[in-house]
Order: sequence, then C-alpha cells, then structure tokens
Amino acid sequence: MRRITEMMACAFERGRQLRMSNSYTDGTSLWLHGNKIAEDRGGELWITSAGWRTNVTKERLNGLTGVNIQQRRGTWYLNGQQWDGEWTRVDGYEWQAVPQEPEFDMTSEWTGKYSRPLYAILHTHDADELCGVEKILNEEGIPHRRHETDTTGEWRPNHFVVVLPADYERAKRLTEEAYA
Repeated sequence: MRRITEMMACAFERGRQLRMSNSYTDGTSLWLHGNKIAEDRGGELWITSAGWRTNVTKERLNGLTGVNIQQRRGTWYLNGQQWDGEWTRVDGYEWQAVPQEPEFDMTSEWTGKYSRPLYAILHTHDADELCGVEKILNEEGIPHRRHETDTTGEWRPNHFVVVLPADYERAKRLTEEAYA
C-alpha cells in the first residue's frame, strides 16, 4: 500500500482533515480526483467507485478498515461478493467504535533526550507515521494508544504507539516485520 493511501485512510478514519496530491478527506468523506468514494453515514462506512474502476480507486478504498476489493477478469469483488461499484455499506464495520479502554502503563524511562514509555513499540517525530502500525494492531485486535512525550534541548514532539505489557512482544514483532 502506498504511503498516501495509508495516510489518507488514517486521517479519514480518525475524523481528521488531510489533502494530499489527488486525494482529500474532511474526516467524514473521502475524495479522489474530486469524486467522493467513501463516507460516514451515521456511524456506518459507505463506499463507491464513483464510476472509476481504476487501480488508484481500488487502492484508496482498500486502505480503509474492513474493505477488501479484488479484481478477477475485470469484475470487482468487495469482501468476496461481486460488486458493481455503486454506493455500498461495508458490513460489520463500526465507525470509530471506541471500546472500553484498558489501563495502559505509561511508565517511562529517560533516554537522555526524551522520555520513552516502557511498552512503546514505535517512536517517531511525525504523528502521521503512526497510522500504519495502528492499522496492523487494529487488524490483529491488539489494544493500543498514542502517546507524546517531551524533549530536552530542542522542540520536537516524540510520538509513540504504546501497547499492553502482555501484547508487547507480539506487537513489537509485527511492527518489525512490517517495517523491515
């Protein structure tokens, strides 16, 4: 998946605005080349090809959680069912569902320049880079949360993805495999 797709899907699913190249989201709808291809309708995810059966349209939609579009002999399939590209609700998807959040251990250690949570599996200075790892963790059902810490001597925010201690080794391995 290309970085632009990953970032657009992340912004859309987090309800944030983002404009990159040929894509735009206001957090409730996603557009490609000025065509609306996804939207939140009262807590449900609805998608369309907007009449454009292109690889880019397919890729942007496949970046969304719960969407798997494949093409066989010119026919598109959405989550295993033949799809004509018209507006369709993505079954089983709960829009921005917020489960009861478990208690995360935010104990941190000082690295010399910044404090790092003990169970952080990813560190970056750009919060948008967390989206790819969060998507992997969501697919694997691993609870996680974002965390930001301070720095010494320079202003650069440090962003982390933190998991529960019981999930740390598995989440760390999945992250390393994805970014190897």
